[in-house]
Amino acid sequence: IGIISPSGKLMEIEGFISDITDHKKEEQQLRKENISLKTTIKERFRFGDIIGKNPAMQEVYTLISKAAATDANTIIYGESGTGKELVARAIHNVSDNANMPFVAVNCSAIPEHLFESEFFGYKKGAFTGAVGDKTGYFDRAAEGTLFLDELGEIDINAQAKLLRVIEGGGYTPVGGKEVRQARVRIIGATNRNLKDEVKNGRMREDFFYRIHVIPITLPPLRERKDDLTLLIEHFMELYAGNDRPPITGRVLNRLYNYEWPGNVRELQNVLQRYVTLKTLDFMNPGESGVGALFEEVPEDFRISGLKTLAEAIALYEKRLISATLEKNRWHKQKAARALDIDRKTLF
Repeated sequence: IGIISPSGKLMEIEGFISDITDHKKEEQQLRKENISLKTTIKERFRFGDIIGKNPAMQEVYTLISKAAATDANTIIYGESGTGKELVARAIHNVSDNANMPFVAVNCSAIPEHLFESEFFGYKKGAFTGAVGDKTGYFDRAAEGTLFLDELGEIDINAQAKLLRVIEGGGYTPVGGKEVRQARVRIIGATNRNLKDEVKNGRMREDFFYRIHVIPITLPPLRERKDDLTLLIEHFMELYAGNDRPPITGRVLNRLYNYEWPGNVRELQNVLQRYVTLKTLDFMNPGESGVGALFEEVPEDFRISGLKTLAEAIALYEKRLISATLEKNRWHKQKAARALDIDRKTLF
């Protein structure tokens, strides 16, 4: 507030300064208490895009809420198809940084010689083909979440580089000089036992302890079949709405008696095919491979809607590749070997 003299001149200014630090702390504490309160709610049928009321899933929901209330690095364990990325996104979406970027990285798809340029970025002219600056994953995930899927696939040398960043040593874009700090929360996911990886010398112990702060383990679908009804209803609504084929007792019996090696992802694919093709096909070739799969294809499906041999071959190829991926739990290298093709050809 300005104090003016009789002549109209500004003589002095009065005001006050308010320290909002305590208010901010109270606000953050209230948010954490609210998240903590949510963890006490029992029999939740879903958490974000994750569906399930099984006791094991209730524990997962609790850990998601607790992880979201902190900035601690988190590791998600689970077989392929159990929904590890959904859990990572749920943690991000409930956290204080929900409005910041969520960047997902498939670690198994990054060659060792491209690791630094992909994670740290590069400067124009750093190497042949670098026609401009490129931001890396750490830059893109600034103030948000960096999700490292298939974390167990990262080799020892790359682990050392990531460890330096996580410990506050920063990183430098390839061809650059500026040291940048990582302002991200790291959430990893793997279908491997990382403790065994450490014992076998495939993972650095110091790297393990840096990322293994809050562990969350997702149960396979075969261990929570009481959630099948919820999941079936969800996917049928997603793919068919009100125009859905009936789920008869025979169909339901087959769904419940199947072991689901591909977990929820496989269930999703089976139900999508059921809605589209009106036939229940698990596409699970036995040891005899192609012949076993072909015998499972209903006669009416082989000819229905197909006008040319090329269309039939293309459709069968698609089904065979999908079946082989599901059988190998979506491990691309194993699927490529089973199909006797190069991994690049599979992609």
